[in-house]
Amino acid sequence: MSSGTWSAASRPVASANRTLHVEVCKRHSPGQSSRFQLDAKLAVSPGVTVIVGRSGAGKTTLLRCIAGLSNPEEGRIAIGDHVLFDSRKNIKLAPARRWVAFVFQDLALFPHLSVEDNVMYGLRRLDTAERKRRMREVLASFQIEHLVRRFPREISGGEQQRVALARSLVTEPSVLLLDEPLSSLDPRTKVLIIDDLRRWNETHRIPVLYVTHDHDELLALGDRAIVLEQGRIVTEGPPLDVIPNPLRLATAQPERFENIFDATVVEIRDQDDTMVCELTGTSIRVEAPLAQVAVGSEVCVGIRADDILLTSSQPSVLGDCNVIRGKIARVERSGAIVEAQVSCGAAFRVHLTSRSIASDWLDASANIWMMIRIRACHVVRSTLSEALQRLFVFVCQANTMRSAMAQAICNAEIAARLGVPLESLNRHGIKAVSAGLTAEPGQPMAAAVGQALEAIGMPAAEHRSRNLTRAMVQRAEAIFCMTEQQRAEVTAKFPEAAAKAHCLHPHGEIGDPRGRSVDGLSELARQIQELIGQKLDDLGVSRVGGAVPNGSSIRSPRRMIEVSTNAPAARPAPRAEHGNERRRQLP
Repeated sequence: MSSGTWSAASRPVASANRTLHVEVCKRHSPGQSSRFQLDAKLAVSPGVTVIVGRSGAGKTTLLRCIAGLSNPEEGRIAIGDHVLFDSRKNIKLAPARRWVAFVFQDLALFPHLSVEDNVMYGLRRLDTAERKRRMREVLASFQIEHLVRRFPREISGGEQQRVALARSLVTEPSVLLLDEPLSSLDPRTKVLIIDDLRRWNETHRIPVLYVTHDHDELLALGDRAIVLEQGRIVTEGPPLDVIPNPLRLATAQPERFENIFDATVVEIRDQDDTMVCELTGTSIRVEAPLAQVAVGSEVCVGIRADDILLTSSQPSVLGDCNVIRGKIARVERSGAIVEAQVSCGAAFRVHLTSRSIASDWLDASANIWMMIRIRACHVVRSTLSEALQRLFVFVCQANTMRSAMAQAICNAEIAARLGVPLESLNRHGIKAVSAGLTAEPGQPMAAAVGQALEAIGMPAAEHRSRNLTRAMVQRAEAIFCMTEQQRAEVTAKFPEAAAKAHCLHPHGEIGDPRGRSVDGLSELARQIQELIGQKLDDLGVSRVGGAVPNGSSIRSPRRMIEVSTNAPAARPAPRAEHGNERRRQLP
């Protein structure tokens, strides 16, 4: 349900200050003996502020006071200079005059009205043309324009939720209130709706108050978080600073895990609520609890050393455990802790029990098996470090040949320029990734491409195809496409990419290499090396000591790249005026 049933004429004059100011004191039973009292003061800027807290903490009561469905005994509520409630001045605007939209948990769609009529219900006082225009725009924003003629009983729960959001936002409110709107939906549907809502608010920039018990929603959607306890705000700030410690360990503090691995999601097992991740640069696969990611996504997997059990023989009963065979590289004692380092293609650290320490099979080079519970494998979302990371994205169609090759070459060159191991680029805050426009997620790099990279002395890292996403576009410093048509597709799908999307070759195109021999692909790889070296120079990725370390340099090709000049060249962007700026415009 939305409280927005006002006419266009009743909307308050737009103000440059869109901040929602709330200072309220609300007692369920007025008097000194009241068992519950909401006493809160907050300022909500444009963006999404998530309210979390136990049941009965006062979250819904706070939203109802803002919407005008329940008036506090004392306080003041205003949007900019538009006062909604003021106990001292006896101002109590009716809900329909507050320009506040409220989406409840039960949605309250009208069952006898179509999607079109449900969405336009709050626009009854506008003329038909304006109603239709607004309705079409908001349905497109939530990707439900194809449902206009259907009734609520004919659409899914996720689609009903999108309709409820569209009905609230079509009135162009000054504030949006959401009371656990996604609680009944499956994780994948939640992710899609959260993406739509975030994209809508990036354009409209209004204060959104979002009540939830779901910490994944908090991290995915919240710009700011408020924790309520017994009617009072006990803490507020960035989501990663205020979420409870048990969750924070798995999302914000990867240093709490002794074992951290880059990995790629290769399989989603919805029936088990798990996913399979392949550790980067190895063939090791571990099953972990399902997170809000897609096949092909790059993640970090964190495992505590205390959560790994060693055994000298292969377990016959697996249960919900990952079993990995390895060898003990060494055993070390540090104070009261005895730690074994296990080599299995990746290096694991394991804290040993006193019983294990006494075992005669616990010798260096001994063959052992590690048992790791599925629930002990945590997807570590390094949200803060990602936000600070320099990210370069290479794009082609299927993400198995050209862009995958460019990603491998670029990361090798970056590592060489910094003088660091290739696998440590994440920790140094700079790396290249690749994506497709019509990729089938989870496909490996074409075998011939891997052979071509090896032929020129370039490591062919593990690769799984994926498609370009809005999150990648937003994080990217630069996006390099193989053809002008691909650049046009990227900017058409993601308008925010226009300023950072370029053709890798500034005066032509790198055509589809399918059908080329390994020798032909090797030549293409050398040519792409030359272009990437130039781009990294332009982006200010400097060489350690002014030169690339021996044995790690990118060799310049003898022949220029074969390009098609039929398509127009990518539009050049102006160079940065200051040579020392961290981010430079591309040539």
